[in-house]
Amino acid sequence: MSTYSPPVYPRSATRDSYPPLLPIYPPPVSAYPNPFPTPPQPLPFPNPRYAVSTHLVPAAHLRCTPLAPPPPGPAPASASKEERRARNAERGAWVEQQAQAPRGRHERVLWSAVNRYVHRDPGASATGTTLFLAHANGFPKETWEPALLDLLTSPAGGAVDEIWAWEATHHGASCVLNLNVLNTPLSACDWSDDARDVLNFLLHFLPSSVAPDALPAVLPRVAPEESALRKVRGFPERRLLAAGHSFGGCSCTWAALTHPRLFTALTLVDPVLVRFGPAINPKDPNGPALIGGAISRRDSWASREEAAASFAASPFFAAWDPRVLAAYVAHGLTPVSASSSAVRLAMPPLQEALVFAGTPTSGRAWDMLPGLDARIPLRWVVPGKAGEPEIGGPGGTQERVWRRPANASNVRIAEAGHLIVQQAPHEIAREVGRMVEASVADWGPPTAKL
Repeated sequence: MSTYSPPVYPRSATRDSYPPLLPIYPPPVSAYPNPFPTPPQPLPFPNPRYAVSTHLVPAAHLRCTPLAPPPPGPAPASASKEERRARNAERGAWVEQQAQAPRGRHERVLWSAVNRYVHRDPGASATGTTLFLAHANGFPKETWEPALLDLLTSPAGGAVDEIWAWEATHHGASCVLNLNVLNTPLSACDWSDDARDVLNFLLHFLPSSVAPDALPAVLPRVAPEESALRKVRGFPERRLLAAGHSFGGCSCTWAALTHPRLFTALTLVDPVLVRFGPAINPKDPNGPALIGGAISRRDSWASREEAAASFAASPFFAAWDPRVLAAYVAHGLTPVSASSSAVRLAMPPLQEALVFAGTPTSGRAWDMLPGLDARIPLRWVVPGKAGEPEIGGPGGTQERVWRRPANASNVRIAEAGHLIVQQAPHEIAREVGRMVEASVADWGPPTAKL
C-alpha cells in the first residue's frame, strides 16, 4: 500500500467561474407514463441480514443534450473485416457529432433504477449511516455487490444501516427501461446531467429516514419543504457516505460540489476528472480509443451461458474477481426477446461510446474541485498496478488526488488498474469501511434537526 505525495508544480484551473447547472427537479407527475414502468426483480442478496429491493426514480426533467438522430446501423454479419471497420468508423463519427451537439434545456422523462439494501433489524445499528454507490461507465450497479458483501461482513459493516446503489439512465436496467420500454432514442451524454440525476434522487426521493419497511416500486417524492431544507441542512436522520467509481466518481464529486450539505464523506475510486486542454492519452482508460473499442465490441450471444464462456476466455475479464464477473453476466445482459434464450448487452455499445465521448465535460468538475467543502473527508482510491495507464496521462493521478488538499488522503491498490471495483472488491470494501468507521467515530449517533 502506498500513497501519492503532493505534486511539485500543480496546474491551475482553466476557467475562473462557470454558470450554474440546469435546475434540479423531477418531471411533473402528469408527464409520468401510465401505467408506471415496472422495475426488474432483484436477485437474492447473499447476506441474509440485509433485504434487497429495486426501485425506480425519475431523472432530472431538464437535459443538456437533445435527442440524437438515428445512428448508422451495424455492419451485417456477412460483412468483411474491411466493411465492418468502415461501418464502425461511420458510427464513431456519428458519436462524435452527438458529443458536439449544442447544450440547452430539453424536457425529457427518463428513469433510473436504484437498488436498496437495508438491514432487516432496525435496532442492529441505528446510526443512520447510509452508503450511496455510483458505478463506472459500461457496468451495471450490481457490480458493486461483491465489495458490499465483503464490507458487510467486516466490523465496519455493522455500522451500515442502508445502502443505495444508483444506476445512470443509460446503464443496465435503467437503459433497458428507457430504450426498450419507453422507446427513448439514444442521446449524447453531458456528465453534468448525471450529477444532476444523483442530486435529484438525494434531494427529492431518498426517504427521510432508515426503516426496514418495504418501499413502493416507484419512489414517491418527499415534501418540497424537506427538499429545500436538505440543501442547507443535509439529512437530519442520515449521514450519507458516497463512493463513486470512474464515471460515477465524477458524478458524485460534481454533486457534492453543488450541494455539499448532503454529503458526510466521499470515497472516489479512480474517478474520471480530466482537466480541460491537453488531449487525453489515447491509451488512457477514458481516452478516445475507448469510443472505438465500445462501438466495435460484440453485443449479443445465443445464450447467457455462451456469453459467460466468451467473457471467461477474454484477457480483459480474466483480471476480474470471479464474483464480479458473475454479477456482470447476471445483470449486464438482457434477453433479446421473451421467446428466445439469446441475450444482448443491457447497455448498447453506442450508448457506452456516447458516455465515453462525454468525458471532456468532466473538466468543469476538475476545475471546481479545490472549492469542495473542506468539511467533507475526501479519500482517493487509485490504481497501483505497475504499467497501468493513468487518467489524464502520466502524472494525472498525482495531480488529481491533491486538487483539494484539505481533509484529503489517497491510497494506491497494488493489485488493480483502473477497474478497481471489478479487480479488487475486497480492497474497495476495506477502504469504504474506513470511511464508515471514521464517520461513526467523528459524528456519533445522528440527531434530528428541528
